[in-house]
Amino acid sequence: SASFPLPVFFFPQGFMTGTLQTFARKYRVAIDTLQFEFTALDAELPTQGPEDGVYVSGLFMEGARWDFDARQITESRLGEMYVPMPVVHFKPAVGHALPDGWYA
Repeated sequence: SASFPLPVFFFPQGFMTGTLQTFARKYRVAIDTLQFEFTALDAELPTQGPEDGVYVSGLFMEGARWDFDARQITESRLGEMYVPMPVVHFKPAVGHALPDGWYA
């Protein structure tokens, strides 16, 4: 698979910072101007890594679930405590800001 299971890292912040550093060096931008854009992928696992950023797997939601059809977080089903999240593409972006009404 082309995704990294984030929970297995002892220090995941270092891994994510390394992703920002790689992008900053590739495009010659200051690392302190970068933030992550993120997209939840469809149910299919990627077979190749992305051009920029990383695919992250192994994340779970508590008290909610990902609705693949609506592509949004929704209420969990009765009796579901922990639900695996889809693979998420974290992509560095210069000065990324969420649109109004979006939350991270």
